[in-house]
Amino acid sequence: MKFGLIGEKLSHSYSPLIHDLFFKITGINGEYKLFEIERKDIGRFLQNARKEGFTGLNVTIPYKTDVIPYLDELSQEAEKINAVNTISFNDRVCGYNTDYFGLDYTFKKHSVGVNGKKVLVTGSGGAAKAVVSYLVDNKAKEIYIASRDNVKAGDKFPEAKAVSYSDIKEYCPFDIIINTTPVGMHPNPGLSPLTKEQIRGAFFLFDLIYNPPVTKLIEIAGSLGIPHTNGLYMLTAQAVKAQEIWNRKEYGIEMVDRIISGMDINLMKENFR
Repeated sequence: MKFGLIGEKLSHSYSPLIHDLFFKITGINGEYKLFEIERKDIGRFLQNARKEGFTGLNVTIPYKTDVIPYLDELSQEAEKINAVNTISFNDRVCGYNTDYFGLDYTFKKHSVGVNGKKVLVTGSGGAAKAVVSYLVDNKAKEIYIASRDNVKAGDKFPEAKAVSYSDIKEYCPFDIIINTTPVGMHPNPGLSPLTKEQIRGAFFLFDLIYNPPVTKLIEIAGSLGIPHTNGLYMLTAQAVKAQEIWNRKEYGIEMVDRIISGMDINLMKENFR
């Protein structure tokens, strides 16, 4: 079976490693490849993928919304979030969002609940849509969206209060901070979307970036004694959920831990604290 990931820049991606470990554990004869494409080529690529017998594709930055017009239908959660990270090729080309599942697993793994919490989300793209949907469903008390265009973000996220990065300090401290931007991601590590003063006082920080495993933002959180995690748990959990969709079979949440335990131990030391 043929699978893959489409996006703009993918040299940082751990997805092939995760899916290859999944194939090894399950005995499935599959291949998973990376496809860097331009926005103008999305429709043609999806059409060719269907002709070439792909079972499914994952979608990442910045195309989680751009793929939607080329799909035949959306799952309930993808339609609600208005972002797709998983595509299944059957009789119809269907879009799903498994980021929600990955978020839920990560918070539960770290024993962090969002009910009644004051939360800051940085970024307003496709990943932020899944995050905000999860926060609303799990009854976060206050949700703030930090964006370079807070007016546009306010229109996109009516459930949240949109703020500019320069105004974040007015609303500190936050209980939970979630970074959905690519700031600090390979190949441009060493950058942080937030300053030490903006995250001071938080009880938990979740950076969706997983490469590098310790971003500048996580480094700052660590220096302040703030419990934190990167995006590897989320990435692995959403990948397992995607395989459940593609194979029409449940593998259970324990598959996430089996895959993570099969990763390089030196990588794991950096990822989980």
